[in-house]
Amino acid sequence: MERTASSLHPRTEHLTPFATLPKHRDLASSRLYTTIEGFVKEQQCSNAGFKRGIPSHMLSKIQYLVEGHFQRAAGTFNKAGFTPNSVTTVGFLLTLVAALLYSIGLGTAWLISGAVLALLVGAYFDAADGAMARRYHKISKMGGILDSVLDRVGEIALYAGLAVGSLVPGWLALWALSASLMVSYVRARVDVEGVKLKGVGLAERPERLLILLIATVLAAFSSLWFEFGVSLIALLSTVTIVERLYRARVVLSGPGRGSA
Repeated sequence: MERTASSLHPRTEHLTPFATLPKHRDLASSRLYTTIEGFVKEQQCSNAGFKRGIPSHMLSKIQYLVEGHFQRAAGTFNKAGFTPNSVTTVGFLLTLVAALLYSIGLGTAWLISGAVLALLVGAYFDAADGAMARRYHKISKMGGILDSVLDRVGEIALYAGLAVGSLVPGWLALWALSASLMVSYVRARVDVEGVKLKGVGLAERPERLLILLIATVLAAFSSLWFEFGVSLIALLSTVTIVERLYRARVVLSGPGRGSA
């Protein structure tokens, strides 16, 4: 039968095997396309994760790059008998010293120098406590709570000192303080929903301290630098709040997360 059918259709005899076989070329192309598409998606996810893993802003990047230095500093503090919580406390006390100097007006170069030194060393201790906790495996929930609370109280003291010392208008100090606290609150609240916002925004606490530190240095030439610096902190903190809320909205509204 097959032979007879083939002889009746001599041209079909050669074409029929190819017509009935799977289209290997199409399958190969489809498999190749699927492989390439999967590879591209994998690379995009990998790159996105890599970008998320690197801190995004000024001091965060610096702290990331000099983590080894803070690890060595942690060793020194440990040998001196410090604990992460005591390092946190010292940093907080130095912040209070800076706030006290602000409250008396910074009328001399010595007072300005003292405020700069207190802010700088306080920020150093604040960065070292986390490195110490990680190195010596002393990370605790209470330690994290203590660090966050003292950071917030320190910021309140700084902006209150600026207002009391008449270095900036009261309304401006209140705006900068409120926005700064809200930056931290939004991150903490969204973190409860499983969304990480570290590095998101222009004005995290390290950036705010850096701006205030620079403004304090420049205040030796003109007190207007305080108003400029605190205005910048207030504005960037407000932008950071909006950016974090938007990022949280995007993540929480994504597939499988439900409506935010």
